[in-house]
Amino acid sequence: MQAAHSKPPIDSVKPTAPNPARAGSAHPAAAGHWLGLQCTMLQGISRGLLFRISANGQESRLEASWPEPSPISADQARRVLLTAVRNKTHLEKHAGDEATGPGIRLYQPLTAGGKPYVVVLDMSDRDKPQRQTVANLLRWNSEWLNYALDQCPQATGDTNLQEIFSAAAACLDQQTFRGSATTLVTRLAARFGCQRVSLGLRKGRRILVQVLSHSARFQHESNLIQAISAAMDEAVDQDRTVLYPPPDARAPVINQAHAELAKQLGHGNVCSIPITAQGEILGALTLERDSGQPLTEADVLEIEQLVALVAPGLWLQHRDEQALPVKAGRSLRGIVTRLFGPEHIKLKLACLGAVILLVFFSFAQGAWRVTAKAVVEGSVQRTVAAPIDGYISSVEVGAGDLVSANQLMGALDESDLRLQRLKWSTLRRQMVSESREAMAQHNRAEVSIISAKIDQADAELELIDEQLARTRLVAPFDGMVIEGDLSQRLGTPVSRGDVLFKVAPMDDYRIVLKVDEQDIAPVAPGQPGKLILASMPSRVLELRVDKITPVSTAEGGRNFFRVEASLLADDLLLQPGMEGVGKITVSEANLFWIWTHDLANWLRLRAWTWWR
Repeated sequence: MQAAHSKPPIDSVKPTAPNPARAGSAHPAAAGHWLGLQCTMLQGISRGLLFRISANGQESRLEASWPEPSPISADQARRVLLTAVRNKTHLEKHAGDEATGPGIRLYQPLTAGGKPYVVVLDMSDRDKPQRQTVANLLRWNSEWLNYALDQCPQATGDTNLQEIFSAAAACLDQQTFRGSATTLVTRLAARFGCQRVSLGLRKGRRILVQVLSHSARFQHESNLIQAISAAMDEAVDQDRTVLYPPPDARAPVINQAHAELAKQLGHGNVCSIPITAQGEILGALTLERDSGQPLTEADVLEIEQLVALVAPGLWLQHRDEQALPVKAGRSLRGIVTRLFGPEHIKLKLACLGAVILLVFFSFAQGAWRVTAKAVVEGSVQRTVAAPIDGYISSVEVGAGDLVSANQLMGALDESDLRLQRLKWSTLRRQMVSESREAMAQHNRAEVSIISAKIDQADAELELIDEQLARTRLVAPFDGMVIEGDLSQRLGTPVSRGDVLFKVAPMDDYRIVLKVDEQDIAPVAPGQPGKLILASMPSRVLELRVDKITPVSTAEGGRNFFRVEASLLADDLLLQPGMEGVGKITVSEANLFWIWTHDLANWLRLRAWTWWR
């Protein structure tokens, strides 16, 4: 048995210098061209490094640097390996130098040719979305690195490789799909001496020509364009490059449409190359050349490589410029393909679970409850009001105090009333004396007049005595003062009828629920419900609807109806003013309908408002 081999710690791993003679090493010029292109395409890049990670993930080798070789710290080498192991973008701040100043250092893992790489970019500070955009561009452009490291060095020299990258950069530097496609066909026509280069996009089962080199406008219905589209269809249907006339070394292919196009135009050479991106055929490229200048194998390979490099960018631009319904349809097709195609087990399980839940909730029944804010009130509320105009002289209780029947709660000032009583008492004694004198003189008429005045004085005294008795504010019954704090109003005047206190009994309550107007229709007297008070959240109280007030009140921009209910339990230590949330059980209904009927009602109302 072999001894276990332990991996060296990451801190001890150092990057090795580029070694072109090393077996399996990447093409140094290709890597340098790719890195330089990325650093020049992206704004604010001061330094770029490209590392290749070993198969065991314990060694990093510098493949290329931009703009010139620079030293690498041990901490930076460690971060490169950690980024490769975690396969996740890493951002950190770096001090920079006098020329660039502080900025952001981006570590981006890539895969090219089946091998792991890490790109390190020192860039100026920017916001989070811009950092994410840089990382996305590096991932998308990794296809260029794949061709640069694996295919281009095997078939072309450094000059051709640089030309491929230059052409790809020029194409993708355009802001629109048409601009990129026009640049591509124009550069291909100029580089390879073609009479015409055409690019078409797939529309359903056909390829429709979109751009022509050296032509701004053309008629899609013309015989020429139809012949070019047929040639593109021929290449796309076979999913391979089609040359006419075919070289002897190539396998037999169907090239009837290419032969017809060459015959129609009088050009001796026609080549069509499918454009593939993200695993699907985007369109095709057709090149036409004079009969005396056939495309060589190297020419075709270079064109195929350029098409492969620009295809992802063209695909992204074309996708972003599509109309919203087309984007929605494409997304739906992608979901259906993943759902019914191979792999994507998690998506299939998630959809299956969603279908099961939907079916279950479509048939399962539950209690339909109407939820409303609730407040506890006494079954009876008695108001203690000011009996006369006067001044508050004393206050014995306040809101929240318990009172018993006939208990003194407060009093009004009696001084004015007592002065009036003294006045009328004095007048009465005087009139009694005058009545006696008139009787002694046998003046019956005067006696009658004075007797009437005495009766008036007696009435005034009786009224004053009644008012004096009512200056004492007493509790009407045993209960709690739920409103009235007059301790800060001593000596202030009050008018007859002003509310001074409100008293509610302690042994009989009612629950008032504020039901929204959207939910009031199914609520009816006799329906059961439940209540949880904020002061008693652990106890659920049973209630029954007693009365619905048919008048709404506005509160907080919404209309509510007052619904009164009674508690079924009578051993509760409740107090008026307690608040909570009540739920009235209306009926049994479908669970799915219970959860969605509010939204459905809202949509119906909006539809009625907008369209009908």
